This record gives sequence, C-alpha cells and structure tokens, in this order.
Amino acid sequence: MKKILQLLLLIPVAAISIFIITLIARQFGVYNFIGEDYDTSPPTGELHVNGSGIIMEQGNVNWEVKDGEFVKKRVDDIKTFAQKEKKIDLPSGEDIGFSYIANGTVLESDITAQLWNNNKKESITIENSTIHLPNRKGTFILEINLVAEQGTVQYISTVNLN
Repeated sequence: MKKILQLLLLIPVAAISIFIITLIARQFGVYNFIGEDYDTSPPTGELHVNGSGIIMEQGNVNWEVKDGEFVKKRVDDIKTFAQKEKKIDLPSGEDIGFSYIANGTVLESDITAQLWNNNKKESITIENSTIHLPNRKGTFILEINLVAEQGTVQYISTVNLN
C-alpha cells in the first residue's frame, strides 16, 4: 500500500516534468516542423559592397511556393523597370558579393550575371557568390538570374561603375 501511494505521488511530478520539457522544446523550435506553414516566397537578392548589404529589385519571377501554386511576375521592359529604381554606386574592376535570402532554406541553384549597356548584354563572371565587375566606368543595368528547383528569379538594379 505504501509503495502504491509513493507511485501515485510521482505521477503529478512526472506530468509536470513532461509539461515543462514540452514547453522548452516548443520554445526552441523542436516541434516547428509539425503542421506549420513555411514562407516559401521567392528569395531576396542582396549585393554586398564595402560591408553594406543592398537589396536588389525582383524583375521576372516564376517561383513555386506550394505544389502547383506559383508566384509569377512579368517585366516587359527591363530598361524602364531598372531606371525607376535607385542607382547603386559600385567600384569598377572590383569584386562584390551577392547572396540570396531564401527564408532559411539552402537552394541548389545556378546563378548568372549580366551587364546591360545600350540594350546590349554582356555576361560577367560570378563564382562562389562573388561578382567580378569589369574595369569600365559608366551606368549599366545589372541583371542577376537565379535558377533553382523552385523556379527562377531575376534581380535588377541600375549601377554606376566608378
């Protein structure tokens, strides 16, 4: 009888312990994968210049956010679109960084970059998240294209190389 009473007294202690462990686990995100919606919107593109991050505008987008559900954006005139955006000053002949913020998800992707000058596109080197800018001065449109399993995103900015 005494042992049964001791066991009955342990039940509330065990229940309280389980409750506290569950609260701690929820606080640190252990159970976040169960039944939650994740933000799967198209990633944000960001240039890294002299320690500063500069968000690029999204141009054309075709991105799957859920099975069969897409975010689509169509820009018919890239030049007009880019001219409406704030110009970014960049150092000619230097290397700058590029990253995309994919809401915590690492994407298998292919990234390409081009400079537009008078409707003429010129590919520029981008490797290991580093863009190698040409050693020329002037105003250009910088286009970066991200291609991933989820779709494509085009990032556009008008840049002054100086």
